[in-house]
Amino acid sequence: MHMLVYLSGCLSSSQSTFVISAICRLCCAFFKDDMQHFAMALCLSSVFYAAVTCLLDNIVVSSLNSKERLNFGKLRLWGELGNGISSTLMMNVCSNEAYGFEHLFVVHGITTAVAVVFMLLCTPSNQHNQNQAKQETKANGSCNNDTIDWRRSLLDVFTNAEIASILGAVAVTGCSISVLENFSYINIKSLYKAHGQENVLGQEISMYRVFHTCGGMLTWYYSGTWQKKLGPSGVIIASLCCVPLIFFLYAGVGDGLDVRTKIGFTMAEATRSAIFAAMWSSATIRVNMICPPHMTAVLQAIMDASYRGVGSTVGAYVGGFLCKKIGIANTFTLIGKGFVSLLCGALFLSSLVKSNAPK
Repeated sequence: MHMLVYLSGCLSSSQSTFVISAICRLCCAFFKDDMQHFAMALCLSSVFYAAVTCLLDNIVVSSLNSKERLNFGKLRLWGELGNGISSTLMMNVCSNEAYGFEHLFVVHGITTAVAVVFMLLCTPSNQHNQNQAKQETKANGSCNNDTIDWRRSLLDVFTNAEIASILGAVAVTGCSISVLENFSYINIKSLYKAHGQENVLGQEISMYRVFHTCGGMLTWYYSGTWQKKLGPSGVIIASLCCVPLIFFLYAGVGDGLDVRTKIGFTMAEATRSAIFAAMWSSATIRVNMICPPHMTAVLQAIMDASYRGVGSTVGAYVGGFLCKKIGIANTFTLIGKGFVSLLCGALFLSSLVKSNAPK
């Protein structure tokens, strides 16, 4: 489903994408009692949600000049804050017997309507986008501004070694985080059930989500500073090296439900959010810097598809197969060790290539 998201970069109007996304999300509330219609609305909502996220990222980073571009994370952290608040409220509402899922659909519809109004207010018009693209193309020395060879542009993008490596790193990160997102909460829920503490499960998960949000917000805020010191590529490599840590944190919590276990879950949630923020901020900024102006939205969508489509799908299937065969904790340990081996192999090959390179 998310594999189709790259089409969003070719849409003629980002405003229409926002409106269609809002309509699909509102339909989920109206069709909540009809499973077939609800599934269709949820599918369309997911497709356009993916389109909206990459368009918003592209609009924000493209609106910043070269000196302000590293401040992208300080703007993007508000999305992390909204996600944390909504998920925390959802867990508390679901665990409260006085409310039900119907109230969540109502709140979802209201926030969707408010969100699309702000999206339309902050989105530049198509004419403005076209004029800006023409000016940037003139500045880059192109003589034909009205005709774009999309086939050649896509070929140039995918044959760029740096862009290909960024897309690969994003896909690998998406695959890893997908395993964690799909099965870490199953592991948490099973532990609480085994110890007869289901009544506090919603509140405890809300607490974990708060730390998840805090880890992401701090990383988004300082991502520009880290990129100044390490460069976008350095931050991406550092993020990849930290991925095994999350698996080992989740795998090492044990079967008990004591303070040590809860601290382990808390650290794992904060680290998972921080790694995504560091990776996504650096990849978005670097791609926007090296990509042709008329291809930024398309490439942002392709990057989103690499994470949500390829990465998340492969991670869900592989994670589900391994968890069924050897259990969740053993799966996390195995993937963590495998990731470390992969990183060591990549470093060895990189050093080999550098040593054999002509001086």
